[in-house]
Amino acid sequence: MIEPHERTVELRNTFAFVHKWLSDKAELALTTSVGTQFTAQARLTTRGLHAGEPVIRFFQGGIEFGRAYECFWGHYYNCNRTRVGMYCRALDSEVG
Repeated sequence: MIEPHERTVELRNTFAFVHKWLSDKAELALTTSVGTQFTAQARLTTRGLHAGEPVIRFFQGGIEFGRAYECFWGHYYNCNRTRVGMYCRALDSEVG
């Protein structure tokens, strides 16, 4: 069974830097290394376990399918065991 924060993803930038960079853009359309198109948004979480924390939200076709918080930046799976590493990698590459 997959555990939260399992597997690592090599990223060049910190979560805080990427969140701030993305905040200035409002929303960004990206593509993963295997050609999956998605958009990313930087926000603050308003409720739940991570209430008040910065979050990067990932969407496909206008539907949210994953979130990245600082606690698992650099890991392939998030707190809910959702695979988001490839989206974090694509976003990190775009930042430069």
